[in-house]
Amino acid sequence: MTTKSYIFNINELNNEEQKKFDSVYNDLKSRRQSYLEYKHGLQLKNKLDDEEEENEWRFELYRFLRARKWNTTHTIKSILEMIQWRIDNRVDLILEDQSAKYRMELYQKMAPSTYHGHTKAHLPLYIEKTGQIDVDEILNKFTNDEFIQCHIYWLEYNCQLAREHGRQFGEHIESIACIYDLNGMKMDVRKLLNPGKQCLYIDDNYYPERLGQLIVLNPPTIFPALWNLVKHFIDPVTKKKIMILKKGNETATTLLQYIDSDQLPSEYGGNCHSCATSPDCIPIHNQTNK
Repeated sequence: MTTKSYIFNINELNNEEQKKFDSVYNDLKSRRQSYLEYKHGLQLKNKLDDEEEENEWRFELYRFLRARKWNTTHTIKSILEMIQWRIDNRVDLILEDQSAKYRMELYQKMAPSTYHGHTKAHLPLYIEKTGQIDVDEILNKFTNDEFIQCHIYWLEYNCQLAREHGRQFGEHIESIACIYDLNGMKMDVRKLLNPGKQCLYIDDNYYPERLGQLIVLNPPTIFPALWNLVKHFIDPVTKKKIMILKKGNETATTLLQYIDSDQLPSEYGGNCHSCATSPDCIPIHNQTNK
């Protein structure tokens, strides 16, 4: 049963937005129904709640409308493409796919990361030591398709986590916050540029407005060169959500403006005591089988 405090309220839109929302909703009604029937046929472990699914669908339309600048034609086209992409790639089953789960666990050993509580706005918080990614090991262990599959798994897990946080805090939460620590990054990360661009394409086309905030820490001297390679592929709205912090007191002070101290590892200025490994909250795995 959907909690009333985060039911989609069309009255929060202005009159013009309400008209465009209704237009998109009505135009996609039959396609939405057939997609819902498809999902029921998958016999997922977590049974679908039709009322919650309907509520999430309305928020989905709202996200796509915002991302497509309220152009109804582009929005409808984008959503139809998104639904077909999900069916073709069996995305609704990926979190129950044991092989995908195994690959994701393997990937996390090469890209040290963790989900670490939430921000003050209750967004799930993901922290990654991006500068310590073992690029060669990733390229050795994963095909390009498997790398992309890991990213889709990560996205779906984020969506699930955001929904769970919504239930926990009694409000609609549709996005997540990320901290990427670039300390130690080397130029070999350029080898991941091509699959990275494919990941950005998936983000923009199938998961719009899912990023709430991205904070980049400890940018190395090579960062401007790397940023110039990728910034042209990032949506302008997404760019506005990116904050780059240099080393020094600025980091902890700024992070604590958005994240409560007990939700932040001590190395970033917090005082987390909830992790079994704290103060080392982010596991680092040594890769020996190269």
